Amino acid sequence: MRLVKYLHKNKICLGVRVDDGLVADSGFADLRQFLETPAARRSEILTEASGHGRPVRPEKLLAPVAERCQIIYTGGNYASHLAEVAHLVTPKEPVFFPGLWSSVIGPGDPIAIPEPDSTVDYEVELAFVISKTASKVKASEAWDYVYGYTLVNDVSARDVMQREAMQIMLCKSPDTFCPVGPEIVSRDEIADVYGLRITSTVNGVLKQDSTTGTMLTRIPELLEFLSRTVTLQPGDVVTTGTPGGAGAFRNPPEFMSPGDTVTVAVEQIGELTNPLVAGWLQEEGNRAQEHEAEGIHA
Repeated sequence: MRLVKYLHKNKICLGVRVDDGLVADSGFADLRQFLETPAARRSEILTEASGHGRPVRPEKLLAPVAERCQIIYTGGNYASHLAEVAHLVTPKEPVFFPGLWSSVIGPGDPIAIPEPDSTVDYEVELAFVISKTASKVKASEAWDYVYGYTLVNDVSARDVMQREAMQIMLCKSPDTFCPVGPEIVSRDEIADVYGLRITSTVNGVLKQDSTTGTMLTRIPELLEFLSRTVTLQPGDVVTTGTPGGAGAFRNPPEFMSPGDTVTVAVEQIGELTNPLVAGWLQEEGNRAQEHEAEGIHA
């Protein structure tokens, strides 16, 4: 099953992807409600919904995540990426950091570069979606807590951590810096999640190219380590790290600019594409509108 969150007639809906880009209503209001519904009843609701109306073409795809879910990134989980950052850090255990909800955007939404001198980078990441409350999960039982997979682009403002190495949140979670999507693919759709090609391109030029099988700590072990001290809820998203090839570590470094288009992809899961825009110009435009409004009301 491939779940999408979308707009139809100005209403946010959760649907099931069918042929030719069409989507059938799932019968559920949101992803968390879907995941918290017992499997047998979920199947009944899906069947009932499929009999009501024809599939539609979404007006717009949204980030396929539960409202206000936790986004948790895994750092340094591919040997090829560790090799290019070895001069900066060598982790001794799985490394995690949170992403802010305000950074989440969907397919096609613009990534806003904060400042003219921001050095903004791409990082393709396979992510898994939690199916039920997960606390102190054993690796041997971990798959029972994974509903499926999606894509995350871990966009990073490298200049922030160059200025202050401990400033992870402001590097990783500015507004619009967490594109997610385009859909959630249920676990049963993927025979081997460690046999998938994982790539990123900027303006059609290949930048990262690896396979998910080269991740160092695999999903069950990541979930076991993380859930020792952090309780995850249905709909939470956990990434699995990025392979080598990020722009900051190329020679010379390559960063994204307004007008660029970035696509991250994982085989069998899909492609997530977003344009880059000048966020500082948007802010100036907003301030101009505010000043104009103040003049009208003065």
